[in-house]
Amino acid sequence: MDRNSFIRKSIVLGSLAATAPISIMAHGKSDTEDLFDTEAINELVSAAHKSLDDTRKIIEAKPLLLNCASQISKGDFETAMGGASHMGRRDIVDLLISKGARMDIFSYAFLGYDDFIRKQITEHPKLLNSPGPHGFTLLHHAEVGDREELAEWLRSKGLTQTIFKGIFG
Repeated sequence: MDRNSFIRKSIVLGSLAATAPISIMAHGKSDTEDLFDTEAINELVSAAHKSLDDTRKIIEAKPLLLNCASQISKGDFETAMGGASHMGRRDIVDLLISKGARMDIFSYAFLGYDDFIRKQITEHPKLLNSPGPHGFTLLHHAEVGDREELAEWLRSKGLTQTIFKGIFG
């Protein structure tokens, strides 16, 4: 291969190598039209606070909403699971889990996974004061889930509040 041929091939291959990732990424980008609007997310989260039937209908119509979160105020995120958990709606929580909803430490407290909560708090003590949706605490979730033994253990660790008011300003 002569010098001119080598330079031409290097320029062509170099250009392809430089532009290929941009081209691939441009085709892989989602249009914002592909995202759920906040109204649809809020409708599910609201339903999960109070209505098993409405929650079921929404999830059946739009199953990908299952793990979406609404932002009630700055930093106050809530999923359908979060809403059902802090409202003490075991029926709705069970439905959401059966559909594959993600659980968090607050839903685990609500459902009574005492050993899991104790292990997490023991290994990561700052979690004791983590705010859930709207500032509801682990203690609140244990109480609405009728998990008195877990609630008492949380109190023994120093958690006495059921809600951290004003945390989300």
